[in-house]
Amino acid sequence: MGKYLVGIDEGTTGCKTCIFDLEGKVIGTDYREYPCYYDKSGWVEQKADEITPALFDSCKAAIANSKIDPNEIIAVGLSTQGSVTGPVDKDGKLLRDFIGWQDLRGESEMEEILSKISKEELYKITGHPLGAIFSISKNIWFRNHQPDLYEKTAMFTTNQDYFLRQFGAEGYYTDISSSSREGFMDVDKHEWSKEVLELFDFDIKKRPTIAEGGQPVGKVTKSVSEKTGLPVGTLLCVGAHDQNCSTFGAGAVRDGDVAMVVGTFGSCFVVSDKAIRDPYGALVVKGNVGPKNYTIEAFANTAASSYRWYRDTFGGVETAYAKLIKDDPYNLINKQIELTPPGANGITYLPYLQGNGLRGNSKAKGAFVGMSLGTTKAEIARSIMEGISYEMRDILEAQKKAGIKIDGIRLTGGGSKAPLWAQMQADIYQKPIYTLQTSETGTLGAALYAGVGAGVYKSYEEATDIAVHIAGEYIPNTKLADAYTDGYKRFVNVYEALAKGGVY
Repeated sequence: MGKYLVGIDEGTTGCKTCIFDLEGKVIGTDYREYPCYYDKSGWVEQKADEITPALFDSCKAAIANSKIDPNEIIAVGLSTQGSVTGPVDKDGKLLRDFIGWQDLRGESEMEEILSKISKEELYKITGHPLGAIFSISKNIWFRNHQPDLYEKTAMFTTNQDYFLRQFGAEGYYTDISSSSREGFMDVDKHEWSKEVLELFDFDIKKRPTIAEGGQPVGKVTKSVSEKTGLPVGTLLCVGAHDQNCSTFGAGAVRDGDVAMVVGTFGSCFVVSDKAIRDPYGALVVKGNVGPKNYTIEAFANTAASSYRWYRDTFGGVETAYAKLIKDDPYNLINKQIELTPPGANGITYLPYLQGNGLRGNSKAKGAFVGMSLGTTKAEIARSIMEGISYEMRDILEAQKKAGIKIDGIRLTGGGSKAPLWAQMQADIYQKPIYTLQTSETGTLGAALYAGVGAGVYKSYEEATDIAVHIAGEYIPNTKLADAYTDGYKRFVNVYEALAKGGVY
């Protein structure tokens, strides 16, 4: 048997490939960015012919950077975006650009959905609160607004099955977490809901097969090998929705485990052996790939995307200087934040650049409140980092309200890379924060699924026991508890004032 596993993360703003040894250590990596398109307000689209080459190039470069013998690679798994609509024709060709998970055009179809099923019944079956993020509304929009293309659709792909096929998979195979994000799944049974599909007149035959996490579904072909650097015959295994890959890569497989992801998308995932329903209907119940238990979660639609937005919009100087000194612009911005006291001098930032996921308000927008003539750029930057963290605390408060107990949190994603931000979150949540040996938990989770499928590990639990390691611990500073609680309350009050005041 070989020595290495490959995990590829097809993310929202870019893709990353990591080569891991069997103990979870990163041996080589590469990252490539690609764009999103915002042709209309609330719309988010992407082009497959920009993403696929980036995946291939990233894989090839990561293998080269690792300086390993490619023939020692055992298998590859994919971590992919969820809630993306990708209709393909009978030849497997996309009929239109992907409708992204952040896309909110399905808001216009809510009345039609509610005319056929109550939001309470939909939640009971699918575990998902009614919202424009999930693919059910996008599928209906597609049928209503592009009927000619809809008639040609042979399969509604998830990104998992679409990109597995690009790597050589035979057929359309997805996982329970990606299919759960569609809004057509019976979450208790981990299978497509015939009831919901029939209710909205969608053909179950046009849905990919739901496979086990790690299930082998094909092998790398010669043509793909030439583009990716993967040896011909490398085993292709089903991975998961990127968030479930991240939780798996963080070691969250057993009842009570907690993993928080602060990346392009943000959420706190509590693993549960039971498909708990939130009595308030705010939390998402989703299948947890592998152990086939569940994650109880809510989500932030933009999370660390807000921080990237700040970098791209206001961080031109830092970006240019970082390039000159061969540093990361985020490191330079973080240093400015570190010199700014907690509370950002009273500035409150709402990170709702693409709606409010927890509160189901797709019309919510980002906002800064509390600025004055004395406001500095560093205070704005700090307010963004704090605002993202307050949104995550909002999720924790909803989980607490639903009776879910959380003692400590394994943190992953971009929000875990800077010690400054990890400590800030411990202080805002007043919970111990644990960071991991690698922040690349999305690619690690994908690689571990491949490892289970290839027989490297006997079980999902064994995979995490061997390859997932806690590297850091951040204890909350109780002296900051009151100040951050006041900041959180102000954060909630600002949102509610804008929402109730008719601003959105």
